[in-house]
Amino acid sequence: MPTTPPVEAGAPAGQVEALVDRLHHNPPLRVWSLIVTIFGDVVAPRGGEVWAGTLSDLLGLMRIDAPAVRAALSRLARDGWLDRIKVGRLSYCALSEEGRRAFGPALARVYRLAPAEGADETPPDLRVVILPEGDARAALRETALKAGYGLLAPGVLLGTPEGPALADPSGPASGGIVTLAASVIGGSQAELVERAFDLAPLADRYQAFAAAHATLDAALAAGHRPSPGEAIVARILLIHDYRRLILRDPLLPRALLPADWPGHAANALAARVYAALRPAAEAWIAEHARGRDGALPFAGADETRRFT
Repeated sequence: MPTTPPVEAGAPAGQVEALVDRLHHNPPLRVWSLIVTIFGDVVAPRGGEVWAGTLSDLLGLMRIDAPAVRAALSRLARDGWLDRIKVGRLSYCALSEEGRRAFGPALARVYRLAPAEGADETPPDLRVVILPEGDARAALRETALKAGYGLLAPGVLLGTPEGPALADPSGPASGGIVTLAASVIGGSQAELVERAFDLAPLADRYQAFAAAHATLDAALAAGHRPSPGEAIVARILLIHDYRRLILRDPLLPRALLPADWPGHAANALAARVYAALRPAAEAWIAEHARGRDGALPFAGADETRRFT
């Protein structure tokens, strides 16, 4: 297996190193969560399986040591996200069936390009979720709020059709959750949204995301081109930061959001930077990412259409 060189010096190396510093200076550093990002961005569209050494090499570029990587992989396998496959002395990691089911909807949200300003975006019917009585209610409510739902009452949540489903209401795992499509008869959708959602903390986090990646965005816009090692690190950290916001975003239509909603600017920045990093990042993947049959297969068409 090839070894991976350190990130080379050169523009925009300073910006990439600053992002790595930020990763380490904003604890807690959850290596398992970074691996989830890597699987979503690199591995899932290329068959869903990768050599553990590739993960260790990539995370090593972010100054994360091999023992921390092994511990994180063990946790993901224990939690049912990954299957670990041993071939001789080499270890490979593959998305489990449960992991594949979870990645599909999440990736669609992460790599979604927000509708342009002025686009025809008629506010949809809102989704009202009624949680079951009993011990499970508090945990379900916490999960829903982290996923971007608003709170109307202790057991009543508000979301949109584009938001995540807590469970399949028609399936046995629904746990008594009832989901309704609701039209507002008295008052307005905007008043209901204002009552249910506290958007200020999410807005602050979007602004912090934009500030953290603005210098790299400017360097790329000025024509600076990163090395493959720099590009793959910057791309993973970009998506890692962005997915933790977008997966908590209720994805409300523009008509129901503040006029200066920073999520739109963050989405545009993520799309620009991702596109600019893509050629060099793909070169790193082609050179260094390995599976049981050698180089990982080419990504499918869905990957090439990200943020478009």
